[in-house]
Order: sequence, then C-alpha cells, then structure tokens
Amino acid sequence: MDFTEIFQLYHKDPPYSWEYKDTSRGEEDFRRTVFAEWADQRLVIKIACNDFTSPRRVQIWQKTAAAYSAMGYYCPQIIAGKNGNLAETVEYEGRACVVYAEERSRFQTADQLGERVILQNGRYIYHDDALRFLCEVGSAGLDFGDFPSGLCILERFCPSDPCDEIMECALEFKGGIEEQLPQYTQRFQGIWSRFLANRSSLERLYSQLPVSVFQADLNPGNILLDADMRFAGVLDFNLSGRDTALNVLFRELWINFDEDIPDKRENNMYYVEKNNEKALQSFLENLLLIKDSYHFTQAEKKAAPLLYRYLRPFWWRPLHALKRDQNDPAKVGKILDWIENEQTRGIDFEGIMEARP
Repeated sequence: MDFTEIFQLYHKDPPYSWEYKDTSRGEEDFRRTVFAEWADQRLVIKIACNDFTSPRRVQIWQKTAAAYSAMGYYCPQIIAGKNGNLAETVEYEGRACVVYAEERSRFQTADQLGERVILQNGRYIYHDDALRFLCEVGSAGLDFGDFPSGLCILERFCPSDPCDEIMECALEFKGGIEEQLPQYTQRFQGIWSRFLANRSSLERLYSQLPVSVFQADLNPGNILLDADMRFAGVLDFNLSGRDTALNVLFRELWINFDEDIPDKRENNMYYVEKNNEKALQSFLENLLLIKDSYHFTQAEKKAAPLLYRYLRPFWWRPLHALKRDQNDPAKVGKILDWIENEQTRGIDFEGIMEARP
C-alpha cells in the first residue's frame, strides 16, 4: 500500500497538500507521520510497525483522548476511517503496519512556540496547570486501560522489553561496572543489594496504589498551549496506558529543571551538589503544589520513599554519566556517591503529602 491508497482510507479525494516525516527509532520501531490536508479535513496519519502499536491499543488511546476532552482539555481526537475502523493493518514498505489518524491540532506545542513561551518566577507559565492536569487524570481513576503506560515500573511496557525502563538502566549500569570498572565491583555490590531490597519492598505495596490511564509523555513537544501560552491539553498517545498515579506524578515532578546543563568547571552539572539540591527542591516544591489537587492515599504515602529510591538512583542520567566518564575515576566515584546518597536520602514524604486542613 502506498500513500495514495492510505489517503483513500480517510477521504474519497486525494489531499491538496501533504508531507511526511520519518519518525522511526531504529529497525524495531518503524514509524511514519503524514500531515495531509483536504479542503474539509486536516489529518495527521500515523503508520507504525512496532510491538506497542496495535488496533487494540489505538482504541484505548482514542478513549483516553476522549476522556481528557470530557474533562475540559483539548486533545486531537483519533478518528475512524471511511469504513468505520479506528485502525487498519496494511502492508507498507514490506512491513505489516498499523495505520491510524488523528485531527490536526488547532493549538501549537510548547516546542513549536519555543522562545515565545513565557517564564514566570523561573517556571514556564503552563507548568503548574500541566501538573494539575496530571492530578485530575489520576483522581479520575480511568479504568479502561488493559496495558501499561510507557512509564510503567515492575512490568514491561511491550513484549520486546526485557523489564521496565528503570530496571533496564540499572542492569546496564551494573554491567558497565562489572565489565569496564572491576575496581568498583565490591562497592557496587552494596548499592545493588540496597536496590534489590528496596524493589522487593516496593513490589509488596505497588498493587495497592490507585491507577488511571495516563498520556505518559508530558514533554514540550506534546504539551499544547493556547494564545496566552497557558496549558490547553496534550497530543500523542502512543505511550499512554494504565499506570499508578504516584509513579506518573513522581516522574513528571522533575519537569522544569534540566540537570544536564554543563558546568564549565566540571563539564557536567550532574556532579555538582548544589545542582542536585536545586533539582530536589524543585521536585519537592512541585509535590507541595499538587497535594492541593490530588489526595494521596495512605498506601501512596507509604510507598513514596520506596518509589523515590527506585526511580531516582538509576533513571537514565547516571547511566549516561557512567558511559561518558568511565575513564575518569574521580567522576565515577562521584556517580557512586550520588547513587548511594539517593538510595538512603531521608525525605518526610508522609508529612509533605498530607492534605492541608
């Protein structure tokens, strides 16, 4: 099937203009995005061959976008083709691909607006409303997702994943120490033992946490802003799915702070303690902000320190730092110092997460 035939799935006439982008991420994640315009219709048509895009998932993505719209947020809706199907499986470039289409957004993304996006008190003008949006989704307890989101932990997002993203990063970090830096192996054994013990404790609590269906990719390329640069809604649902509200909130509470800004003195802000403390301060400020919009359960308060110690020490940043600086013993030592500190950091989550009277 070529583009001409794909267009016929959605309109009887050929579009008067169209362009496409190769949005693939390697051979196992083949994607094409086509922007097509007719006199009466503007569509973004997506063509994908990977193990997290299926007609069933497209149906849930459509339900998610519709649910968010019902909450008052703008989301381009996934639309059915002429035959009434939300998704089709077609032969394209020698692959069995899933094709689906969504409305072209009437708003621009924060990325598209770039420097025009306004900062207020060091925070983007849309920042707080974006977090409140997540709180509303978490509070809604949407129950129609039967597969995990791209942010999931303690389970695989898709069949090709060996484990969740955090465990995958942790295992790769462990392999890097054992294969490239054996002098740190004994020290790392203590770090790894704490990691596994914490994970085991988190597993025992995790099924008790409230869940909903999240978009799970809240970045400037997917955040839609209105004419006043305020949060209007989201697009791009291909990572959306069922997840615990606590996990999604803890991931997104780090937004609005970039820990990878280079420091001229050390060539890597990651090791600068004051920067780490600024990141933590930003996280905790955001946590204080959202507790007025989201009521944390006792199970969530109990799980919070375990989740923090699971996410923070081995999310992708320390792995990237290790790859970059494995030939500098002083910096490797600082990476391990940082991980140990985050594994044992004491934060009064229960006090912070308690609702205000």
